[in-house]
Amino acid sequence: MKKSISAQVLQTAIVLLGTLICGLGIQLELFSGAGVDPLTMFEEGMGRTLGTATGNVALGVNCLMLVLAFLINRRRIWVGTAITALLLGPSINLFAGIMAGLELVPPVGLAGRLAMNIAGVFLCGAGIAVYMLPDYGVGAMEVVMIFLSERLHLPYGPVRIGMDCTWGVIGFCLGGTLGIGTVIGAFGIGASMDFCLRWLKRVVGGRIPQGR
Repeated sequence: MKKSISAQVLQTAIVLLGTLICGLGIQLELFSGAGVDPLTMFEEGMGRTLGTATGNVALGVNCLMLVLAFLINRRRIWVGTAITALLLGPSINLFAGIMAGLELVPPVGLAGRLAMNIAGVFLCGAGIAVYMLPDYGVGAMEVVMIFLSERLHLPYGPVRIGMDCTWGVIGFCLGGTLGIGTVIGAFGIGASMDFCLRWLKRVVGGRIPQGR
């Protein structure tokens, strides 16, 4: 049975919210100066190489992942997939602009930088969980993650960690910011995503419209 317009609007809003939360988390990582998660390190390093913003590279990476997702698991692709692929990068740029406009400066001490970084990592994983929740077409990166998880018979968390570590090696070679935050991000985003998705499904999953 076809869902109502209001149900589809709700699903779209949830995907948009998750995308914004993820974008904010990534920007907090970048702003902290304590190192960024491996995928962001790749995007940051590529941005430095090309002379463009990290968010712009994120947009390009997500579009490439969208093509790959279409080739390997097109059943997972829907409205939400396009939203995250096209808006995650711009959302990073949005929050970068907001922080610049407010003339914010990174925390001076290591403890403050780490706290901001950990908050960013948690929000990034939480944002992914939020936009996966309505099953309205998950992010292109997550389509690849789900495909690998099903093929390897592993939970999402460990698969995401493995993917992130691969991005990190490439990002380091491109000159992305390496620090303690990179280690936190490599393990924290997958763990945060896994925890938040399980929690959200248990608490609100039954009240959220699911699927196409």
